[in-house]
Amino acid sequence: MTESSPPENGSPSVDAHLFRKAQRATRLTMIGQIAGQLISLLVLAELYRRVDPVEFGLLGMFMPILLLVRSFGSLGMDVATVQKRNLTDQQTSTLFWYQILTGIVLTAVLALVSPLLAYWYEAERLLPVGLALSGTALLYNSFSQHRSLAEKKLHFGSLTTVRLLSLLISGVLAIAAAWLEYGVWALVIQQYVELLVLNIGYWLIEPWRPGKRSSFAEVRSLLHFSGFYTASGVFFAIGQNLDKILLGVLLGGTQTGREWIGFYTQAYNQMIRPVYLLTAPVTSAMLPALSHAHGHEVFTRLTGNFYRMVGIMLAPCSIGMFLVGERLMPVLGGSDWIESGQLLSMMGLMILAQSWINICGSLMSAAGKANMLAAGALGTLVALATGCGVAVASGELEAPMIAQRLALAITATTVLICPFYLAFCFVQADVSIQTIAWKLLPALAASLVMGVIVYGIGLAGANLPDALILLLQIAAGVLAYLAIGYREVHWLWRQLRGLNTEEEIHTVVD
Repeated sequence: MTESSPPENGSPSVDAHLFRKAQRATRLTMIGQIAGQLISLLVLAELYRRVDPVEFGLLGMFMPILLLVRSFGSLGMDVATVQKRNLTDQQTSTLFWYQILTGIVLTAVLALVSPLLAYWYEAERLLPVGLALSGTALLYNSFSQHRSLAEKKLHFGSLTTVRLLSLLISGVLAIAAAWLEYGVWALVIQQYVELLVLNIGYWLIEPWRPGKRSSFAEVRSLLHFSGFYTASGVFFAIGQNLDKILLGVLLGGTQTGREWIGFYTQAYNQMIRPVYLLTAPVTSAMLPALSHAHGHEVFTRLTGNFYRMVGIMLAPCSIGMFLVGERLMPVLGGSDWIESGQLLSMMGLMILAQSWINICGSLMSAAGKANMLAAGALGTLVALATGCGVAVASGELEAPMIAQRLALAITATTVLICPFYLAFCFVQADVSIQTIAWKLLPALAASLVMGVIVYGIGLAGANLPDALILLLQIAAGVLAYLAIGYREVHWLWRQLRGLNTEEEIHTVVD
């Protein structure tokens, strides 16, 4: 382990308590994520029918830039807040004011960049949208410190409630605006209302209030850690948004191009939805749990449990989305979204790989390896950039073809680099690759068998309505996976319910 690693002399009783708290935190956040994603899915299904794909494409041209700028957002200070064990009020205040200052700067940057993007993309309507969305950078930074402090205390029940309220309120108002034919502005309203509700909620949950700043010397080590974490976030953000940026440059100047940007970005959003659905609760509990783990053995076993959880939940989802994605988008949004379904089916295969890559950030941060996390993120960026470059250079630049080639390129690249990136992170965090790999294989095997069954049902019911086939495939897939992967699902159920006996817990922590 590293200098930031937990000490080796923790007591089993303390570790057992930590293990139970990690279970409860994961369970609460996961329940909230499932409920939240259901709300989001219902909202999107209505918005797809009320807002033209071209309007989604207009938003999709600016969102990659917004997300890239947000990756600088907290400068990794929110992660440093959770990772640091003994943080004084003055140090916390210093981190908070740095985040606010950063939010103001990033808001100004986005406002200045908006005219350039509108000119570059040859889309005049992008200018007011970009200017309007610029303010979300400050709103995003305004609650970051309070959320981190609440996560550090494992207040996940309250955090989940606030998150659900933000999705519900913003979704209802966005639908109302869509009914009034506000077009892309309904989507802008949704962004603002969600962030405003999160700000109010997180400030109410966490009683801490910013005060006097400490000296720079007192937070230098935190800023050093957060700087590397921010670098990794920037590299990941560029890699994950490079394809969307290229689409904006290549296709943003025409109505048809913007329509395909809408198809592509919404397919990507549906692919990434289960990733965030199930990795958000894991990472929320993973960083504080691993940061407080006592000893190498506890750290390794907890790490294996977190990766195993993600594998059990998302391996079948990845195979399933590949098989049913083409039907999912038309069922959700109608016939206007058929092309988006084809893209979603391609992207579905990278759900599991992207999820495992995502949670490596918590592992490396807890191990005090933010510098190596940045190095690994740079490597993934180079690989993704190469894949996108090959996709652009290998054929015609017509909208359908370039969108399909980019979807294939990012999927293949993500899946191929995943095992190498995981091995790199496990070595850096000093956990056994072999130990964790054996934990992941059963879920992968069960998912592949499930996929054969789902594919067969799709062939057998080819003449049935898409909605009915989709329902049958999902139902059969769930039942098949529950039967084939029973041991893994049973283990996951006990983890999430906190049903482990004291003997089982001490097997982990002793």
